[in-house]
Amino acid sequence: MIDLFLAPGRYIQEKGIVTRVGEFVSSFGKKPLVLADRVVYSEVGEVLSDSLGKENLVPTFEQFQGECSIKEIERITNLLKKNKIDVVIGCGGGKAIDTAKVAAYNADLPLITFLTSAATCAGWSFIAPLYTEEGVYLKTLDLKRSPNLTLVDPEIIGRAPVRLLSAGMGDALAKWYEARVATEGRKKDFTTQLALDLAKKSHNLVKEIGPRAKRDVERKNCSREVEEIVEVNILLTGLVSGLGKGRCRSLAAHALNYGMTHLKETRGVLHGERVAFGVIMQLILEGRDENEIDRLLLLYSALDLPSTLKGLGLSTNGKKLSRLVKETSKKESHIHNLPFPISESMVKEALLKADEWGRKIGNKGV
Repeated sequence: MIDLFLAPGRYIQEKGIVTRVGEFVSSFGKKPLVLADRVVYSEVGEVLSDSLGKENLVPTFEQFQGECSIKEIERITNLLKKNKIDVVIGCGGGKAIDTAKVAAYNADLPLITFLTSAATCAGWSFIAPLYTEEGVYLKTLDLKRSPNLTLVDPEIIGRAPVRLLSAGMGDALAKWYEARVATEGRKKDFTTQLALDLAKKSHNLVKEIGPRAKRDVERKNCSREVEEIVEVNILLTGLVSGLGKGRCRSLAAHALNYGMTHLKETRGVLHGERVAFGVIMQLILEGRDENEIDRLLLLYSALDLPSTLKGLGLSTNGKKLSRLVKETSKKESHIHNLPFPISESMVKEALLKADEWGRKIGNKGV
């Protein structure tokens, strides 16, 4: 039996599609709620309003308050009911979209995601990480369904800060390094093998064209390479999650990411940046070949991904690092999905070695 494959009903990526959002929304409802943060509204709010108005839709625009938390989800869910909303539009690149996903699920409404950055595959996925109001990770909600429609305008994504695109590439790379060890030595069904193959494809594409795509975004050029990396960061990584589900699960890289949410100093670091450094830590824990780690760190340098603790806002000693080690190593952490026992001392040693390795590569002037 082939297991259920979770994916959006439709995924459409097209330059200028922001002007046609209303066309797509009108087939789902007449009273949409648009959820986005202040920055996203300043970028696309006016054109979205015009597009929805052309289809005689009556939108409610609501500003996202910053965290995918229980309080924020309840606030949006209540708004949906109070305003008799019949379709939800989540705009942005991460937590605003996750909040829209959960609220739409709670209210049993169709969901459309409109991506303004390619920092994660949140606009595609069927999961939503839940946080406290302060930004501390609590758990991941499995909604059992992806958005009804995902719309991606690569020109808008190309205008976003290049750091977001690079962070998305860091997250895409992690899909391969985590899926590889999660499935190693296990019998793989068709969908799991396909997820693994796509994770490797994502890795290879980031390696081959990622640095060029980054340079093009810096030059405000929405090139074919930029469009392809947007597809990698959203479409391919989303496919890996949808096909692999629990079999290609999060390991040490994402464990470090969630551990970092417990520290104020690292909450400003993007998800993909934290995960990228977590990959180096994981490779060290696995005892992988040094040449593989060297090559990956050189790629990080080309993508401006952090490769040291300092780059993440941390030092190599003190209470903050000890707290990070403790949170990353706790009993319920994803790090224990690794196929061997993990201790706090192992995590600390791997973090310090990853930092040393990153500084060594950085000192080469690459």
